[in-house]
Amino acid sequence: MEPKSIDTLHRTKTGKISDKWASYLPYYDTLFAPLRDQPIQLLEIGVQNGGSQETWAQYFQSAELFVGCDIDPKCEALRYDDPRIKIVVGDANGAPAFQKITALSTAFDIVIDDGSHTSHDIMRSFVNYFPLLKPGGVFVVEDTCCLYMDAFGGGILNEFNAYAFFKRLVDVVNFQFWKNDLSISNYLRSYFDLRSTPAFILDGWIESVEFRNSIITIKKSLTPTHEKLGERITVGSEAQVQNWGGKLP
Repeated sequence: MEPKSIDTLHRTKTGKISDKWASYLPYYDTLFAPLRDQPIQLLEIGVQNGGSQETWAQYFQSAELFVGCDIDPKCEALRYDDPRIKIVVGDANGAPAFQKITALSTAFDIVIDDGSHTSHDIMRSFVNYFPLLKPGGVFVVEDTCCLYMDAFGGGILNEFNAYAFFKRLVDVVNFQFWKNDLSISNYLRSYFDLRSTPAFILDGWIESVEFRNSIITIKKSLTPTHEKLGERITVGSEAQVQNWGGKLP
């Protein structure tokens, strides 16, 4: 029997409530398909009623660990039959919860931030937990629609919110083309003191940044480098239209 998709698992689940926008489900099926049968470890910040942990456990049958973290003390009462699911109660960006999470694992394949949805917390979670991703891992920020709202530290013209920060990371991915003009630390100085730019950004661990409606996905490189384009590969021997071989402008 063909394994069920995340879309199907979510729409047909019972038990603990899980709340996801419809467009997330087929996207996650595509995004997570290469990891489905792997012994992954997944961290989700913000679990609310705990239903998504059940969905991940059903989808990733070969997974080793699912960690859910939530600031609501009521989550302390969440119980699961699956021993792979662990719940940490506390602020994911506070030292006590961070220590509990890293005591369970320091090498996640997937991190999903479905927490407070505020700009400040989103950026802190990214800085704190992206380094814990394995090379090739995936960091997902959900419900970024909130970043257009003042109540979440956002706003369409707010140049310092989390959306503006992740948009700047697109330029960091392409740093090899402007590295002689400006340093990354200077480019990101609206968000970090010049001496405190995260090392993983400076070292070139960000492979890609993808923006979708209400989701941002950041992938971690297999190796840290800013020379991401690779060699130029031109094949064939007939240049009927243009005498080829020149460099890009």
